[in-house]
Amino acid sequence: KSSKKEEDYLIDFFSTTEGHEISIEKDIPIFVNVKDSLLFGLIKQRMDVCLPLDFISVTSKYGYRKDPFKKCSAFHDGIDLECNMKHVYSMLPGRVLKVVYSKKGYGNHVILDYGHIQCLYGHLSVIAVRQGDEVYAGTIVGISGSTGRSTGPHLHIKISSNGKSLNPAPFIAYLNKYITSLRDKIAYVRFGTKPPKELNINNLYQILDKYGILYPKIVVAQALLETGYFTSNVCLNYNNLFGLRRPSDGSYYRFNNWEESVKAYRDYVQYKYKGGDYFGFLNRIGYASDPNYLSKVRSISNSL
Repeated sequence: KSSKKEEDYLIDFFSTTEGHEISIEKDIPIFVNVKDSLLFGLIKQRMDVCLPLDFISVTSKYGYRKDPFKKCSAFHDGIDLECNMKHVYSMLPGRVLKVVYSKKGYGNHVILDYGHIQCLYGHLSVIAVRQGDEVYAGTIVGISGSTGRSTGPHLHIKISSNGKSLNPAPFIAYLNKYITSLRDKIAYVRFGTKPPKELNINNLYQILDKYGILYPKIVVAQALLETGYFTSNVCLNYNNLFGLRRPSDGSYYRFNNWEESVKAYRDYVQYKYKGGDYFGFLNRIGYASDPNYLSKVRSISNSL
């Protein structure tokens, strides 16, 4: 029980209009166990990063190339990603440094300031932010298009630091790997299970062998095409390597890990195979609606 003196002090303390200096212990979670604390930290890290598109496929690399207009060698200051009227996301938290509407050069474009680096998104059809806006990782900056000096729909990404352009490809590749790592850690903390093998071509071959998948080289090529080399939203968030859909409503299957999608490919696709040319088999069952699908798979398979 508090004394009259203590009660008078508390009344004076909370009724005064002047501020009081108090101290708070840092880094001590209140009413949160260690598991929840770790999970919240990982989720916060995950919310601070995002890939620029749901599907990543590079159509033109950084550096010298044959200029599509002048037909001579010219320096390409970024990379081009395949897309048409798709959402374009901020990769990190930052600020909109510049918004430009133009029929020349980069066309309608946005420059985002991430602190040590700046990111330009070019040839946008729609810009969804204004100069000075704060953006978060995953903020929709605009919709891709083909404005400005462009031969067709795509997203041009330029990364700069201290006024000099840098190759965006390693940055995006690292971001993809970091996101995958965080996803695995979150799954481990939540469910207490060991994360599946890292998704790469070598590990995919091992799991194909584990489940007795026939024509593994062709199947790996299918996975690479379907996921944009393991970068698509369906791959990262659904663990679906083969674009497998439910017959009932056409929605994508969601798997606990990518290895499950390999097993599903065996059970839903290869169980129908009765011998003969595998490309012919894929064509007969109508695996994909894209008329060029099999030629693309064949091309990737030949490069492996």
